[in-house]
Amino acid sequence: MVIKAQALAYFVVKCTFSGPQDLTLDEQLIRTPGIWKLFVDGSVAGKKCGAGLILSSPEGFEICQAIIFDFPLTNNETEYEVLLAGMKLARSLEAKHLRAFSNSMLVVKHFSGEYEQMDPQTTAYATKIKDASLSFGTFELSQIGRENNGWADALSRLASAKTQSLTGSIYLTEAKTPSIEKKECLEIRQGADWMTPLRNYLEKDILPPNRREELKIKYRASRSIIINGRMYHRSFSQPLLRCLNTEEQYQALEAVHEGICGEHLAGWSLAFKILRQGFFWPTLKVDASEYAKKCVQCQLFATVPRQPPEEMTSVLSPIQFAMWAVDIVGVLPTSTKQARYCIIAIDYMTKWVEARPLSAITEEAAKKFFIEQIILRFGIPKICISNNGTQFNGNKFRKFLHHFGFK
Repeated sequence: MVIKAQALAYFVVKCTFSGPQDLTLDEQLIRTPGIWKLFVDGSVAGKKCGAGLILSSPEGFEICQAIIFDFPLTNNETEYEVLLAGMKLARSLEAKHLRAFSNSMLVVKHFSGEYEQMDPQTTAYATKIKDASLSFGTFELSQIGRENNGWADALSRLASAKTQSLTGSIYLTEAKTPSIEKKECLEIRQGADWMTPLRNYLEKDILPPNRREELKIKYRASRSIIINGRMYHRSFSQPLLRCLNTEEQYQALEAVHEGICGEHLAGWSLAFKILRQGFFWPTLKVDASEYAKKCVQCQLFATVPRQPPEEMTSVLSPIQFAMWAVDIVGVLPTSTKQARYCIIAIDYMTKWVEARPLSAITEEAAKKFFIEQIILRFGIPKICISNNGTQFNGNKFRKFLHHFGFK
């Protein structure tokens, strides 16, 4: 496969590489069971910055990643960026023990403390790497020669090469901002996250003063768990579901609803498909329904059911004021005498309308309306049609109908 250097990033998940060859390091130490290996390298060619990494599991499965950064970096900053990217990838795969190899002596010596950090930018990167290393059970960073880091070096040079041939599955992505600026943005966005109260309870045992809110958080936390800083939801019939914040929720809805192979599902169908992908948030069903309502393609091309749910029949009355339809409208804006409802009756033949405001919708109010505005004015009708509401279907109103002899 020919990959253009203008592409933004490449993730090679299944490769034909056999891994770094002819390493001068101790082979037995590298292949220790339970330890993940990470090989990283960065490259800067003019205005183009690239990086490559190879992450190898203890079982020998390899993930090769080549990144082209969409922002300017120095050689040292590129080495830091690719190391952070590799550590993030290893952490997402729940690696417990990681040994990283880089051909940058500056990065390795800064991490070990042998070199003094003078540049504020370099200091920020080094601090972030030390913080990231705490998420592993054991982490070790060693220097490796460029000649022994050939595959990572080849991946990093995609930024400066016009074309590059690789074999395997390739996915595209883009790195737009430096890693040292991303943490501050996430902290601001997570301030009002729905997961924050649950995290405070699970990690710090902090509960709100309100008793009702306290019980609510305890109930939700009983089905939540935090693994490597990531919150998961315990489902009844599925594995752990990854909890998503506000930004990730929108991305999940967009990808499943209208992404590749998106079926433009709506409502519970869309929500259930997201659940099957392993994601969760409390308002998933409501958000899925609202998202589908705002989709332009769904509004333009969705099938609109025009067939009535049951066979329609005409209701006709050959005699005036013999058949009335009655219903109640409300809640309306409050008027005089605290009236918030309106009872309405319509004659089927003449379409004559009788209406009265009501403050309460009771059987007594419906009886009074019929006596004063139907029977006394137009006579006793033959049939009364309603929607079987409680005001027209109670015992008192049925006795009233039976007394005057209409159905």
